[in-house]
Amino acid sequence: MKQFWNKNRILVLTMAAVLALGAIFWGGLHLMKESQMQDVLIRTAEAEAADRFSKGQQEKNDDNPLMPTPSPVPSRNAEEIQRQIVEQEWRYQSIIPRINNTVPYNHKGWKEGEPVDGTLSEKAIKEAIYDFELIMGITIPEEGITVTRYLDENGYRENILRLTNEKQEFICVLTEKELTLVAADTVLFDAKDYLPEPEKDGAQAAKILFGMTKGTPYVRNSSSGRVKQETYVVPLADGRYLSLAYMENGLHGIQVHPNEYAMEESVCFLSDIRHHEEVVKPVAEELFTTGNLTAAQNGDMTASEAETLYRVFLSHANGRASTRREMENKSLEELDYGLHEGEIIYYLDQSGYRENYYHIENRFVSMDIAAKSGYIVNASFSGLYNPDPELDLRDIPYERMGEKEYEAYVKDIIDATFGKESYTFIGVNAVADDVMCTMDVEMKDESWYEFGFRSGRLMYLEYYAFPYSDMPGWAANSLFVNTLTGETFYMGH
Repeated sequence: MKQFWNKNRILVLTMAAVLALGAIFWGGLHLMKESQMQDVLIRTAEAEAADRFSKGQQEKNDDNPLMPTPSPVPSRNAEEIQRQIVEQEWRYQSIIPRINNTVPYNHKGWKEGEPVDGTLSEKAIKEAIYDFELIMGITIPEEGITVTRYLDENGYRENILRLTNEKQEFICVLTEKELTLVAADTVLFDAKDYLPEPEKDGAQAAKILFGMTKGTPYVRNSSSGRVKQETYVVPLADGRYLSLAYMENGLHGIQVHPNEYAMEESVCFLSDIRHHEEVVKPVAEELFTTGNLTAAQNGDMTASEAETLYRVFLSHANGRASTRREMENKSLEELDYGLHEGEIIYYLDQSGYRENYYHIENRFVSMDIAAKSGYIVNASFSGLYNPDPELDLRDIPYERMGEKEYEAYVKDIIDATFGKESYTFIGVNAVADDVMCTMDVEMKDESWYEFGFRSGRLMYLEYYAFPYSDMPGWAANSLFVNTLTGETFYMGH
């Protein structure tokens, strides 16, 4: 599981998700796609060249049937064709199209609804054609347009209609109830030598759609890499915003945002706001009180059982204490895995969203053990290693970090601590900086652990309650509520 990027927590994720991809997308994705689309591009370019030649020569060929038809030549516009294919695949893979190189929250709860009846479908097609022509000056092909109804399974977003054609040359999203524009984008726009005046374009778009504006359009973001992009924002008098996306000076995309927060996150529904602190709040903050070590609550493991789990883990992560004492010539007082007074504390959850837990801290570890599930929710270590020659990672070179030796070490710990049938996968996450290595363990309940190593020594253990979670620790740490709509969600899930 290659998830090293998603451990940077919510603040980094917030800004990166909305603002980051520019150069990476247009450069990296271009290179990534180049080889796999080469045949497509050649065939497409040759087909277009042949079609243009065929149209231009048809009369002459009809007059002189013996005249040979020249072989098609590669189109000079092959790079433009490739760019268009890449843009379609990336911008149009979500239900609501992305209109620029930002990466907004993409709601996964849209469900295709019942087929749209003929009358509504006809009205929606006319509205989409009208919007593209009047707002962008673009004529989209009317033939072959499909209209699909989408419902939000959670009920926080109104029904929408998504219009496109087989080639996905454009996407238009309208509300089902009023057929008002949500978002529209097309690859059929014309590149221009100069940027049209966004003040005029934006004001015109706002007046056409809503009959109102509030202020002068302003630049939201821009990039001047291989493909020039600019996005302008138009404030509306009722608090909504329009985003107008230009590429190579051609207006190709528009989105309607319900408020300023939605505009800043490039989303079209209030429930899609995922990061603004004024809107998004934790459902339940951590709240623990100290409990009685000798009186575990119903269903919780005892302090003795928690200590046993800790000792088993440490005996495999750091080798058996007796072996380490003999090898290092240490006394029982110097190297003992037993817990002393004050090294284990029992905490009771008062939030109602987490388990009680045992906190263990000494010179080897700082560890939180969930009292019911037995999961190690958080742990940091003093640089543990197992001296067993088959499990000692300290001399493994950087080139082999994360390979079978690391897998064997992690497997030995997991098998002993949680059981041989407790997990579905053990493998490398990432290696970096000549000394760092992270390993992932996917558990059968779809939670997972990340083991962090430095120079072959175990430094930390992170627990993630569900796949692709952005935040380690308790699942409730990732549970947030959108206070504008009341929708609760797990961040990053």
